Amino acid sequence: MKRIFVSLLILILSGTLHAQVTISYQPALNGQTLDGLSFVQVINSGSAGLKGELRIAVNDGSGASVVSILVPQVTVYPGVTNLNKGIFANSTLRFGESPAAALLNQTGRFPEGEYEYCFELTLAGYKPGGTPEIYENCFQHMLQPTTPLLLVDPYDGSEICNRRPNFSWQPPMPLQADMRYRIVVVPVKEKQDPAEALANNTPVINQAGLRQFNLIYPVQSPDLQQEQVYAWQVTAHSGRTLITQSEIWTFTIHCEDSIPGNPESSYRELKPGSDRNFYIAGGVLRFSFHNDYKAGKLDYEIVDLADPGKVIRKLPRINMQHGLNKVNLPLSRMGAFEDGSQYLLKVKNVANQELTLRFVYQEK
Repeated sequence: MKRIFVSLLILILSGTLHAQVTISYQPALNGQTLDGLSFVQVINSGSAGLKGELRIAVNDGSGASVVSILVPQVTVYPGVTNLNKGIFANSTLRFGESPAAALLNQTGRFPEGEYEYCFELTLAGYKPGGTPEIYENCFQHMLQPTTPLLLVDPYDGSEICNRRPNFSWQPPMPLQADMRYRIVVVPVKEKQDPAEALANNTPVINQAGLRQFNLIYPVQSPDLQQEQVYAWQVTAHSGRTLITQSEIWTFTIHCEDSIPGNPESSYRELKPGSDRNFYIAGGVLRFSFHNDYKAGKLDYEIVDLADPGKVIRKLPRINMQHGLNKVNLPLSRMGAFEDGSQYLLKVKNVANQELTLRFVYQEK
């Protein structure tokens, strides 16, 4: 009887000693950096503290190893234990041979892509004379930059007249010192998908190794064709590794001669808001606007779109009247405009409301 009681007591004690351990991790919050792998939460439902080793393995979407980390000793207390980067002090790190692994080793950050984060906790010597307890949990996450790579100009779906336009984009953040950009511009055939066009069509522009966030139309590239749709995309690289890529935008070369000759109907009416179309202006820029306030001096300026910081100087004084105003601005006399270049006219009324007109200057 005594022997049975002792056996039951051992079973009860071994049952109470058995702990349930849960590993929790937030890849969306911490999965972008190497240090972020240490911010693991371990929940111990038992009543005693536990010691063991922690293995961390990160693989990319293809299953290739990016990094593996062995933390030789961690202590897990009853309840919730929040680990931090201090556990890496005596750890062993091994980087894989994938492009993502090379970038992580170099910068401490994971590039954009799909990853699997696995955590394995081994509690050695938990049961006297028994086998180690092993707890594992894996997490899938699609990692994207904090701020994506964004195209700026030419705007998606816009119609422009300039056959040699400049291109600009916004870099992804955080910005890496060795990041370079590639821009590809291709014609899109009728009923062709823009992505298919980028993959298969011969590009009119294919420039790599760019440090800046814009491209002045290359001298060696041919003029873009009237009524042709073009697709463009920018990719960011670190060495040979693709960091991220922008969306694919399209634009059409379409010249609308909205300011020809001398008829009064040729005056282009200025309105609030952004009109992304371009209008051809020869020797004289003709525009009209309504002034619902008192007469006075017109507050206006013209900006070179190739260099937004460059404002055309010594513009003639224009007096506006109440009601409809029609203005003839003699561009050719100023000697400040270049043939084929794009400009932006900005007019501010008395209510400080901005009216704009984008135009291409053409010498006659």
